[in-house]
Amino acid sequence: MSVSNKPSLLQSTALGGTAAMFAVNFTHPIELVKTRVQVSNEGIIATCSSTMRNEGLSAFWKGIPWAYCREGSYTAIRLGAYAPVRDAIGAGAPDAPAHMKFLAGALTGAVGSVAGNPFDVLKTLSQTNKSESLPLMSLVGKMYRDQGIGGFYRGVQ
Repeated sequence: MSVSNKPSLLQSTALGGTAAMFAVNFTHPIELVKTRVQVSNEGIIATCSSTMRNEGLSAFWKGIPWAYCREGSYTAIRLGAYAPVRDAIGAGAPDAPAHMKFLAGALTGAVGSVAGNPFDVLKTLSQTNKSESLPLMSLVGKMYRDQGIGGFYRGVQ
């Protein structure tokens, strides 16, 4: 009798999300700079310098709570649920058709995107805010008041 070492759907999703949430601690400052460069006319060095000079070192982690939520939803589902979903639809064998593996990825990616997009929008708003950070629930309330539920899915068309 063999014992399966495969994690369950819930375990796999939690492991994927936890790994992504750990990694975002290191990638978030880079993404903040990238996001600010995209919305300004400054280069990377100028963006880093002005952020540090005007807002301090902690500014490089603006929006990190939303990044945790995004990774804990989008990446957890996309990464963690892929193998269990792939196996559930019969695409886990090495000789399974590629289109079935693609379907598993498309399903988990789509569900992850729907779950994670509101957090991604809030993260981007926090990252591009060069003034004092808004409390989390104030940002959510303002977004909902100004744009309704559709504001949380900005960019999804």
